[in-house]
Amino acid sequence: MTTQTFEEAIQEFLERSREMLGEETTESLPPGPPSPYRQDGPPYECAIRLDERTIRNYVRTIGEDNPLYTNPAYAKSSKYGSLTIPGPFLSMVRGITAHGAQSGEAGRQRPEGYPVANFFSGTAWEFFDVLRIGSKFSSSMVTKELIEKPGSRGNLMFFISELFFWDDHGDLPGKCSGTLIMVPIETMGASRTMPVERLGEKLLYDRNVSSYTQEDIQRLLEEVENVKRRGSNTLYWEDVEIGEKLGPMVIPPWTLQDYGAPRIVGEAVHGSSEGPGDEMAFEQKFRQFREKRGGAGGEQAVIHPATRWPWSPADEHEDALMAAYRAQPAPFDGGVQRVQIPNRLLSDWMGDDGFVRRQYTAIRKPVYYGDTTYYTGEVVKKFKEVQEGSDEPGGAPGKREYYAVGINIEGRNQVGEVSTPGTATVYLPSREAGPVVLPIPHAARPPFVDYQTYYKGWY
Repeated sequence: MTTQTFEEAIQEFLERSREMLGEETTESLPPGPPSPYRQDGPPYECAIRLDERTIRNYVRTIGEDNPLYTNPAYAKSSKYGSLTIPGPFLSMVRGITAHGAQSGEAGRQRPEGYPVANFFSGTAWEFFDVLRIGSKFSSSMVTKELIEKPGSRGNLMFFISELFFWDDHGDLPGKCSGTLIMVPIETMGASRTMPVERLGEKLLYDRNVSSYTQEDIQRLLEEVENVKRRGSNTLYWEDVEIGEKLGPMVIPPWTLQDYGAPRIVGEAVHGSSEGPGDEMAFEQKFRQFREKRGGAGGEQAVIHPATRWPWSPADEHEDALMAAYRAQPAPFDGGVQRVQIPNRLLSDWMGDDGFVRRQYTAIRKPVYYGDTTYYTGEVVKKFKEVQEGSDEPGGAPGKREYYAVGINIEGRNQVGEVSTPGTATVYLPSREAGPVVLPIPHAARPPFVDYQTYYKGWY
């Protein structure tokens, strides 16, 4: 057990994490031996193959029912000729943030962990092509930046990871900069597990679970039903005006089943991050944590405040009693799931013939149990841009001009807080230049997009 102070543990965490900058991370790798997936990466193979069932199950976890993704006959008649899937699905291929020294990889294991709580904080995507049925993927992930910013609990630590995703032809449909925030938690002392007696001492927010009247429910139902999809009715660039509004798209009160859905889909393909299936329940789970093999990112087990039984840090999201371990007053959503949801706002507005070229979605506040989120957008920029690529492996050659619009995105909860701001660049067909031609020309390794570039006004 460490004899460090809280401040010494934080300093060690920063030093060890900085040592890992620029290294290929081994977090969220594919199933290990004896699985048939190649382990000698990067790139590393993923177990997922995009069949019809996987696509259907995935889009249900983000509230999406676009027939481009769910109806084979409709999709076959589209310009793509087959089922596709929203680009942010690549988040399911591999976790899109690294935890630095908290992960305990590369010989840096610290059995007791570090006194920081991790919060997924956003993604900045670049897409070069649609994801089509039948595809498989491989990936590479490197932590590129570690930024310290002052916060109410001391310096917050921003970990920025760069990820590349290739399909089974070696083509690059998308890349991502993922942001993870580490928050120092003094009540943890010098380890990752705070004493049960100190739970709830210092919470990040002062919020209660919201309740709704029958009138509120009726209004929500009407707003959900009023969401419109453009579909095959082509939106041309020339017809878009600055100030044009998107939405609202309404995500009704968040429940534990909403959080559980993506976990089930992901674990059905990848397996649990906490061990094989026979260790997922009852006394097998206890043995797993007793041997300190439990917990995402190498974290040890925590103690349930009611039962005093060793349990998973992953349950800090959905267990109302354990949420305080993450300094939260109530169960809260998964950030990776939430940053995918605004894609529907964009696809409903742009229709089948548009293409999301860039999408940044940030997380500013949790979505707590019972929270409703209203997603809206506004066109703030209209421009043309030229994309140029290369013919090296993984690149897409050519030079082509695209007709683009820049969009501000906002997710606001029922008490008026902005929980999910973002931006997007959408390519639209033009009466002058014709349809959006894919793939977008690009280099084999498009340049890294740093945090200062995308966190505000990235179009």
